Amino acid sequence: MFEALKAKIYNPKVKIYFCKPRIAENGHFQMFHFMWSDGIADYDFSDLTENGLPLYRNLIFKGVIRKFESGFAEKYTKYRNRKGCKGNEKN
Repeated sequence: MFEALKAKIYNPKVKIYFCKPRIAENGHFQMFHFMWSDGIADYDFSDLTENGLPLYRNLIFKGVIRKFESGFAEKYTKYRNRKGCKGNEKN
């Protein structure tokens, strides 16, 4: 969230995407997640571990900004927030 907000402050044209928390298909909990787009590429901030962090460490952690092709953030956000997605059944 902090990196997305910093990007928005530096470039007001940045669009921020919010992914709801959910239980993934593999049964792991996915904390809420932010992505952002500057219209050229999409980005997110992620931890460096494949198995994720303990729940209490999901707010502040060391990680990296990842870069994706433009349009990925919108597609991924729709996937994460869709109705019927495990953990989002009540939406």
